[in-house]
Amino acid sequence: MTDGSVSNPQARRTVNRRKSMSKAWASMQWKEAVKEFIEGKKCEWCGGTEKLLAHHPYQNVGDGVYSDLILSGCVCVCSKCHFMYHRRHKKICPVCHVGYRHLDTDMCIACWKKANPEVVAKQEAAKAEHEQADRDKKAAQALKRRLAKQKHPCSYHGINQKCRSNDMACPYSPSKAEKNCFVFHAKKVRK
Repeated sequence: MTDGSVSNPQARRTVNRRKSMSKAWASMQWKEAVKEFIEGKKCEWCGGTEKLLAHHPYQNVGDGVYSDLILSGCVCVCSKCHFMYHRRHKKICPVCHVGYRHLDTDMCIACWKKANPEVVAKQEAAKAEHEQADRDKKAAQALKRRLAKQKHPCSYHGINQKCRSNDMACPYSPSKAEKNCFVFHAKKVRK
């Protein structure tokens, strides 16, 4: 996006705007105006008093460029609220004034959970059910691995230690092997 090429005019416009605005925002005139603007104020969103900034909530120009750097439409916010608004697209929750909410929602996650306990209970029940199903599946897999490691009693085994001497597969137990496995019987008779 910031390559500034002719094929990407939006990127070129963004790069040029950032260059011109960074020079204006680095000037002593702008810094003095912001210092006077935030003096004695607190963050209008969270109430904090540290690291205050001037925020332009309303864009009075089509592409959002403030050419004259006036502070008439600005609000005083802290650096955390400013970062959350511009980088995370979140704003302070109007219900609890602690958490941050997405711009298209009415409250933060914690307040929503307090307001909707039945939905949260259903979600937790579904999560517990899913975890139990995972535990059951892992237990079944572990049992299958343990059974696969057991020695076939007739020692005439191939893939998965199943008896290939007859059509019925010996399920690893000596009693069933004695009943169904011809090779097991032949070895027993020889002894």
